[in-house]
Amino acid sequence: MIPLNPPAASTAYTIHPVSPADRTAIREFCAVSKRIYAGSQHWVPWFDRGLKKVIARRHSFFTHSDGDCFLIRRGAETVGRFALLEPKRFNEYRGTRDARFYFFDVEDDAAAVSAFIAHARSWAANRGLTRLIGPQGFSGFTGAGILIDGYDRSAAMTMMNYHHPYYRSLIESVGFTKYKDFVSAELVAAAFTPSEKQQRVMDLVRRRNRFTVPDLTSKQQLREVAREVGRIYNESWEDHEEFVPMTETELSELVEDLMLVSDPGLVKVIRRDDALVGFILAFPDLTRALQRAGGRLGPLQLLDILREKRRTRTFIINGVGILPEYRNQGGTALLFSTIETALRDRGVITAEMTQIAETTELMLAAMHDLGGRVYKTHRIYQMPV
Repeated sequence: MIPLNPPAASTAYTIHPVSPADRTAIREFCAVSKRIYAGSQHWVPWFDRGLKKVIARRHSFFTHSDGDCFLIRRGAETVGRFALLEPKRFNEYRGTRDARFYFFDVEDDAAAVSAFIAHARSWAANRGLTRLIGPQGFSGFTGAGILIDGYDRSAAMTMMNYHHPYYRSLIESVGFTKYKDFVSAELVAAAFTPSEKQQRVMDLVRRRNRFTVPDLTSKQQLREVAREVGRIYNESWEDHEEFVPMTETELSELVEDLMLVSDPGLVKVIRRDDALVGFILAFPDLTRALQRAGGRLGPLQLLDILREKRRTRTFIINGVGILPEYRNQGGTALLFSTIETALRDRGVITAEMTQIAETTELMLAAMHDLGGRVYKTHRIYQMPV
């Protein structure tokens, strides 16, 4: 244990490293957030299996980077948890010296947050890192930021974080400042039906650029195209400051994740001649099933997830990529037009576009064109080490 002395604390606070061999600490790491959000209708737990995979460093992130998980204890009581990550590959690719924090959950206790920040800065400084940033996870496909607006709505599965309102004041009280905001928008079915003029424009875009949008109808077709989606992601997001190319191992994990939660008909790709040039990913909203699972993933939970997948009428759009040379040729608009049609055919009530960076102009424009209403804002924070 690493003792800390936060100001004005009458009880000793300690930071306890979570070892892959320490079953008690692992159970606490999985359980503490469930206690903090007990009774919440809006929080969605990660699967315990996924958390244990991170603790054991079996997640693909650890093939090129490093990190540790910790518990925050007030005396003998666990009052919080967090992970500290050194994204070595990202830092090398972007020329940064960042440390990230993730899985940050804590009771409404300023001294506990002071203990967290003292340890996090020391951990980062010992590695020669110069900035602490977060909550930010393993890739662009994991939810990021502290929720600062939209507390009355549930998280979209585990694609975004949910926090109690007190998190913002706690994190800002220890000196964190804004790095970047991400917004999520709700699309109501009646608002994203295209007009005849819009449809004519989309037909023109297809003909002019020789674009085709093939229908995916089976899991096998989805698996075959998933690798291409990863390649396009690597090529299409290179100009975004949060981007680092995905490794082959990370691409394999992405494929398996897509196979678990995706519906082939809701993965849309654009081809020009035979080459894939863009994609958009939509998912059935399985939030309620994940909440009922409570972090468990056994046969009964899997069955409930499959049932929810068939009956849900809300969907999540999270993942768009198009090669830069086609962005201003109508490619982005065509992607959204095709997903609109697919969602309408499913009898959609609402769809959600999740975690759009405030600096991503084309995505924000697409959101507004579809009549999207921003309903959540997440903020990534930063602090010099």
